[in-house]
This record gives sequence, structure tokens and C-alpha cells, in this order.
Amino acid sequence: MSVSFHLCQPGKGASCGACCGLYNFRDHSRAALTRRLEAQTERLSRTPHTPEAYGEAARELTANRDAPALFPIVRVCPLLGFLDAEHQRVGCLGHPLVTGGTDLRDCGVYRATTCETFTCPSFGWLTDAQARLVQAACADWYLYGLVITDVEFVRGCLKLLEWELGGPASPDVLRERPESLDTVRRLFALKETAPGRDSQATVFGRFAHDTEGEPTPRTLDYAALGTHSAPEDDVVLCLGYTPSTAPELLAARALVRDHVRAVAATFPA
Repeated sequence: MSVSFHLCQPGKGASCGACCGLYNFRDHSRAALTRRLEAQTERLSRTPHTPEAYGEAARELTANRDAPALFPIVRVCPLLGFLDAEHQRVGCLGHPLVTGGTDLRDCGVYRATTCETFTCPSFGWLTDAQARLVQAACADWYLYGLVITDVEFVRGCLKLLEWELGGPASPDVLRERPESLDTVRRLFALKETAPGRDSQATVFGRFAHDTEGEPTPRTLDYAALGTHSAPEDDVVLCLGYTPSTAPELLAARALVRDHVRAVAATFPA
């Protein structure tokens, strides 16, 4: 494991519920997920801390869910909710640190032993410096979870920055320079703010689902688009763009490129 701190609850505004299926819906906008988390939090806040009561609440929340999972293989846990009164931190409402001692995680979609031992691929695929940059730049539950679990997006952004600079772009330097961190924040925030994406497309970042509902990586059909590959394309796909024409692809590339150049401009000449 290359990351030295816990990515799920690193603090300083960041927390993640991606492995609990938080984003596994066609509409995974901040507003939609906030409503779902608030409903789950409210239901469990009035539930006795017993396996019987939590199991019943979990079944009720699952049965009343307003949308199916985008990828059926990824389980969506009804025990995920807000851990604080301000609704700024997400986590497991069945965890003993939340319930006051009783471990109710078995009432969710995974056994408590699975939750205790699972580490997502980001623990091994991101460097410590890259992960700390994401934590600093994405200090809110929604954006942090989207970015920290998308290793190709983080790596792709940093690679584009290095090409723009013509040299290394240290994540530690980006994190320690306030003007650089602000522009990195805007770059990473494209995961939420990038315009012109197809709201009807059944994709999550660079993944679509195959005929059996399994996640499958997306690629661009350059022949059909009448264009060639470009360095920005990995990030374009990670942002969830599904361009059907060359102008659409070029516009998405330009958006990424402009944000990368804004980060580069914060470095001394």
C-alpha cells in the first residue's frame, strides 16, 4: 500500500462512501445523493441500535429506493449516511464508532469483516503525495469521493500538467502553494461542474455497462469521429463525456486544456 493514511475518513473536510455504492446511480448529482443520504440518515436516526431494528430499516430503505443501481455488481448500502449534524461528512451509520459501541454493519450489504478489511484500489495505485493533494483540493464529501476513487483522472491531470510545464509537477508543491491549490481544485472540480455532458448516457466516468450490466471501460471511436487521439482524451473520458461529433470532443479537450494551463500559470516562469 503506497498511501500512508486512511482514504475513507482522512479528515479536513474529506470523506468517501464510494465503496458503499454512493455514486452507483444514473443520476449521481450532488443534489440527488444528498437527498438519498438525508433520507437514510433520518430513518436510522430514529432506529434502535439492535440488529433486528437496523435490519428492518435497511430492508425498508432498499425497497423504497427511487432508482436502480447503475451497475448491479456494485452493491448499494442503505447504512451510508451523514455522520455530522451539518451533513458535511459521510460514513457508515452502523459502525460501532457511530452507534456508541454496537457493530451493526452486518445489517448492510456487506459483512462487517469485509468492511473492516477492504481497501479500494486507490490505496495501492495512488502515491501518498497524490492522495494528499486530492484531500487538500477536494475538501468536501461529494467531490472527494468522485476524485479519490478515479486514479486515471488524477494521474491524467498531473500528466497533462507535466507536459504543459515541460517538467515535473510535484503534488506536494501544488498542495503547498495556495494559488496552485486553488487552480487544482477547479481542475478536479470538473468531475462535478464540466458542462455539456449527456445526462441521458448510462455511464460513470470512463465506464459504461455491458449487456450483462458489468462495468466496462469506454474508448473513443476516432474513425467515426473523424479525428485522432489527443493527450486530453483520458481525462475527457473520466469526466463522463460521450462525444458523438468531432466538435464536441474538441470542446471537451479545450475545457480540460484551459484548466490545466491555469494550474501551470501559477508556477514561476
